[in-house]
Amino acid sequence: MNVFALVFVRLRTVVSVSSRQLLLLALTLAVLATTGQAQAQSRARLADVDARLQRVEKVLDQSLLELLQQIEGLQGEVRTLRGEIENLNNDIELLRKRNRDLYKDTDRRITDLEEVGSSSQLPSLSQELSEEPIAPIPTDDQPVFVAEEPEIPQPRTSTGGGSGPAPPVEPVGANTRAASAAEKSGYTKAYDLLAKGNNAEAVAAFDQFLRSYPDGPFSDNAWYWQGEAKYAERSFDNALYNFSVVVEYFPNSPKVPDSRLKIGYALYEQQRYGEAKKVLTDVTNDYPGRSAAVLARKRLQQMTREGR
Repeated sequence: MNVFALVFVRLRTVVSVSSRQLLLLALTLAVLATTGQAQAQSRARLADVDARLQRVEKVLDQSLLELLQQIEGLQGEVRTLRGEIENLNNDIELLRKRNRDLYKDTDRRITDLEEVGSSSQLPSLSQELSEEPIAPIPTDDQPVFVAEEPEIPQPRTSTGGGSGPAPPVEPVGANTRAASAAEKSGYTKAYDLLAKGNNAEAVAAFDQFLRSYPDGPFSDNAWYWQGEAKYAERSFDNALYNFSVVVEYFPNSPKVPDSRLKIGYALYEQQRYGEAKKVLTDVTNDYPGRSAAVLARKRLQQMTREGR
């Protein structure tokens, strides 16, 4: 073989080897290119995910901030509601205490009524019309109540409006005169109004009756029941005047004990506790065993409990 043939063979070998390397190199470059592209795509995707995460974090941060503000607001409202609930609980407890006190007071009143019986209730009209005067109280050992001590107001008006009736010119003794039909009718009309609870109308009707019959057989009762109507209307000055008229101008009237009792009651309502206590104590001493004395003693016990 000559030299040229050897060179040719050698060149073919070199060329053949280079071609394979070039192929391998090309394949390697292709793989690297593909890998780089994938990595670039991955980096792009990661960048996109990161951006989206940042946007989500911003949204979450804003939402959490608003949520925290709402929670703080709700906590403030809860504290306010707790304070209101505590106040309501206090109010409820006060109402319960007041109801217990009212129940005790009602129970005490019922007991009073049971003790004094029907004598403490508004009598029937037939009882009123047939009521007999009681004997006057002896002045040597049982002094008669004097209106000036305690001081009793002397109003000349009634809760019905206008000028009230004037008392008799002088004290009326035992009245044996029979009442006329007109007198009975006028008294019955006024008393029926009181029995129905029409206090203001009863005051006006008793006014008219007393102007017409200032010293008749029913005048003492009319003065007393008009005082009861004024007392029910909480016109205590006017009620005191009526009850004091019964005591001063009708000393033989069966309404004297009750009038003195109601004077003590009216003074109590006016918070004149010292005067009320004196009047009620005198009633218990002057009328032992009578319903007026029982009720006076009960009111004195109530005043003691209240620290009056």
